[in-house]
Amino acid sequence: MDINQTKEAVKKEEGFRLEVYKCTEGHLTGGYGHKMLEGEVAPTDHAGWLVLFERDFARAVTGADDLLMLCPDINDSARNIVVEMVYQMGAYGVSKFKGMLKALQDGDYKQASVEMLDSRWAKQTPNRANRMAERMANI
Repeated sequence: MDINQTKEAVKKEEGFRLEVYKCTEGHLTGGYGHKMLEGEVAPTDHAGWLVLFERDFARAVTGADDLLMLCPDINDSARNIVVEMVYQMGAYGVSKFKGMLKALQDGDYKQASVEMLDSRWAKQTPNRANRMAERMANI
């Protein structure tokens, strides 16, 4: 999966909402899972939400790359799964996946998938976590 396919995967997983709503964590959210910042004005059209998505996605790529600095030989598909995770949880949230990050550093994608599922994230979004962990295990 290349980075553009990863973008589309994130959009599919997040879904799109034109109107702002409260996510399961209680944060005001809109568009493709964009967490509204204090004082931020919500776009009124799809194009406006796309601008925010592109910015959020670029931050997710940077955050994932920072987390994976000790994994220079990581498989592109595994990297893209981490990008998806960072988009959903932020780099700080994914940084708590110590076992997964260690397994990725070791090139052990099956163990990384096990570690992904041993998390609060997997309990909160089990379908998404299972899909992503299965992809990781099959690398």
